[in-house]
Amino acid sequence: MRHLMAVTSAVLLAAACGPDGAEAFRNGVPGSNAVTMKLPGSSKQPLQGEGTRRDGLEGETAMMYGFTRGVTVLVNTGVVATLTLVEKIVAYPPTSVTADTATWGPYTDALSPNTGKLTVERLGPEQFSYTFEGRGKNEPDSAFRVLLSGTHIATGDKLGSGTFLIDWDQAKQLPEHDNNVGQANITYSKTSTTADASITALFTNVRDADTGMLVSATSAYTEVPGQGGSLEFSAHKSFVGGPALETMTARSRWQQDGAGRSDAKTVGGDLTEPATLNECWDSNFASRYFLASYSASGNYGAPSVCVFASPEYATQ
Repeated sequence: MRHLMAVTSAVLLAAACGPDGAEAFRNGVPGSNAVTMKLPGSSKQPLQGEGTRRDGLEGETAMMYGFTRGVTVLVNTGVVATLTLVEKIVAYPPTSVTADTATWGPYTDALSPNTGKLTVERLGPEQFSYTFEGRGKNEPDSAFRVLLSGTHIATGDKLGSGTFLIDWDQAKQLPEHDNNVGQANITYSKTSTTADASITALFTNVRDADTGMLVSATSAYTEVPGQGGSLEFSAHKSFVGGPALETMTARSRWQQDGAGRSDAKTVGGDLTEPATLNECWDSNFASRYFLASYSASGNYGAPSVCVFASPEYATQ
């Protein structure tokens, strides 16, 4: 995300000197709180990549809880961070504003090879579209590349519903960029602090940290305030180490106190038959039930100890 941060800082410096009169347009972009996946946690919860093991360890932090949190961290890091930068831009006065459009930038920081611009357009009552663009500072305006684009229906407090696309492939054409590739397409709905929330993320041709290959993955998150939530995830990559690619899907569910369950299935590729993994954890995220179809040892517990006794596999 460094290239977006560099472009954003440039726009901020320019916007600080512009006129105001754009409060409606500030509400035309979603806040990071509208697309944040929340999973109950504690000081002992594992970060992505931590707490991973091949077999269950009863009483230890649940492996699938760690996996589920890892997915939320992945989405929040790449997606929420981008919207946080946009939030910082619109907090400043725009460079120009008309009845239907507000623009921040274009501007080039003295030490940056990139030039950035944010445009928010009113489509109707509380309906907006927005684009965040970048180009090389020595390129003409016709070379602006769309790094972030979306539509938003505002319901107040930076909440609402809509969709947006982050295009790292376009960002790689800038003089200054990081190593991210692919695209992230996000659809979200959180219309108030007490409303149910849903966030769907589709990652296309992003680089897998484990294999270095380009992979695609999806996640679908739901939250019911005061009751808990769920997360479905699917990915197509090499999970068992062979040359072929498998498809893994997982569905995790949790109550408000953090107790939950995850059911995963991996098929195809180098597997001769589907592999399943079921695990549940208590409100302290400690594993209480573990069953792996591919393992003759390391399984323990009974489904009856789980807050969700029956398995539910992802429908993706």
